[in-house]
Amino acid sequence: MKNLGKSLSLIIATLFVVAAFTQCKNSDANASFITANDSTCNSAIKIAYVNTDSLLKNYNLAKELNDEMLKQQESMRANVNERSKALEKEMAEFQRKYENNAFLSPDRAQQEYQRISNEEVKLQEYVQKLEMEALQSSQKMVLRVNDSVQNYIDEVLSKAYDIVLNNAGTLHVSKKFDITDEVVKGLNARYKK
Repeated sequence: MKNLGKSLSLIIATLFVVAAFTQCKNSDANASFITANDSTCNSAIKIAYVNTDSLLKNYNLAKELNDEMLKQQESMRANVNERSKALEKEMAEFQRKYENNAFLSPDRAQQEYQRISNEEVKLQEYVQKLEMEALQSSQKMVLRVNDSVQNYIDEVLSKAYDIVLNNAGTLHVSKKFDITDEVVKGLNARYKK
């Protein structure tokens, strides 16, 4: 769904740029901007490009949130492994007692088996709960980074550029339009505050 919105935005921006090229008579192919059609054909559309992979790799907030998410996942894995080992130990102990006829009655053996089965179900439910919490946490982190980048674009870049594209649906963009380093520096400077 998110990719569909990005694709639609890219298509609309592309159509606008194509229209500007075809309708404006004095566009310069070597210029670092595209001339738009207005009554005098003198306004310029300033376009910039941001490589989101590089941005996420170098933006301190994104790196910190990614590290935090990895720590949460590792903690979750360790917790689940610990509980799984404890359950496996109980199952092995049950099996040993059952094979040695250590239970006073078949009913007692059945009760113990049922208890261990219930513990296994609880562990599975616990894992599902942790996975859901991790997914929600990850989504919050992604939203936080997206909001930060979007706010920066709205507050800073929108004054300098009319269109800011990303690499989601772009096949080629000239390096002269790439402002990724500028955006990363600005975001990191802003994040330190």
